[in-house]
Amino acid sequence: MAVLMGLPRLELGVPGQIMPPADAAVRFAQRSEAEGFDAVWWPDHLMGWHPDTMWTPDLTPLAEHQPNPHTYFDPLIMMGVVGAQTERIRVGVVVTDLIRRHPAMAAQAALTLDHVTKGRAIIGLGSGEKLNVTPYGMPFDTPVARLSEGIDIMRLLWEADGPVDFEGRFHTLDRAVLGLSPYGGTPPEIWTAAHGPRMLRLTGAKADGWLPTKMTAPDYRGALTTIERSAQDAGRDPAGITPGMLGYILMGPDEETVARLTEAPLVRALCVLLPSQVFRDLGVTPPLDGGPHGSGFHDFIPTAVERAESLRIIDAIPPEVVRHYAFCGTPKQVAEELAEYRHAGLRHLVMWNITAFGDPSLARWSFSAMSELRTLLEDA
Repeated sequence: MAVLMGLPRLELGVPGQIMPPADAAVRFAQRSEAEGFDAVWWPDHLMGWHPDTMWTPDLTPLAEHQPNPHTYFDPLIMMGVVGAQTERIRVGVVVTDLIRRHPAMAAQAALTLDHVTKGRAIIGLGSGEKLNVTPYGMPFDTPVARLSEGIDIMRLLWEADGPVDFEGRFHTLDRAVLGLSPYGGTPPEIWTAAHGPRMLRLTGAKADGWLPTKMTAPDYRGALTTIERSAQDAGRDPAGITPGMLGYILMGPDEETVARLTEAPLVRALCVLLPSQVFRDLGVTPPLDGGPHGSGFHDFIPTAVERAESLRIIDAIPPEVVRHYAFCGTPKQVAEELAEYRHAGLRHLVMWNITAFGDPSLARWSFSAMSELRTLLEDA
């Protein structure tokens, strides 16, 4: 393992438990805190990524134990529950949006979490996903513009001393007020899930942290450069923005096991989230073609996908795409790959363990492997 001299310590986050029992989520977070992890993160989903027609025993043993792929706690509530019963570990959402959550309500919820956790809450925001919006009767037009305006409203309400007015494209405030002050005088941090140029520039201009999913290390460095330039253009200190990543981790005790995991249907199906161009760059026809600059995933509603389409999507995603999208290998191999990202500027990794999607029998082993990976990264 290479020694990464002169680089700041890599902060490590873990996924929070997303389904009952709720008290197990608290115990897991307390254990993660005791083991030295820096943060625990929850996704924000009404609908899961996997179609119901994939959630069958022939494709995953998980279907025998979990009735559907859409079982999710509300992340902000879980952040408060866990934050009130821990002392040091930070709690975050990766990520929510300002379509389902009105910016004023999101601002109030964030400040409440700020007090409950005594300054340990991180508000991850993204432009939203159609599967969480359209089926519930909400508009999914111009999501990036909505996010940008929503962040402005949140910060306006946090900073205002008294009623404020705001006339925007999507929202209007007329002598609106939010009297609750931040805990300790500093508002909660906003981290954004950014990949495209507009979102990267928004991150540099308005966010405190960056939470993309995995890309190549050179692409990560290039995107971070865009963020840093945008921050400078906005008169902000680029060093004040934490470069993070949501990293899917798929680990096995040996290469043979890892190869088998990359072939698992639910693991391959997760890659449907990738932009169409990523598939093309890998020499693979996109399973959902969204055009030269898009992703068919934005038209993907899992509850509406027929069985034949589910099987077609799985077959269209080869294992090499899994290896691109997730950190795959033994703990030592994953640690070596992550060294490239440390040099590219990564400072906070959300270690999202997806091993159980590949083989539920490895779930218990994978948690010990995550601890081994944490040790390897800290020793580096």
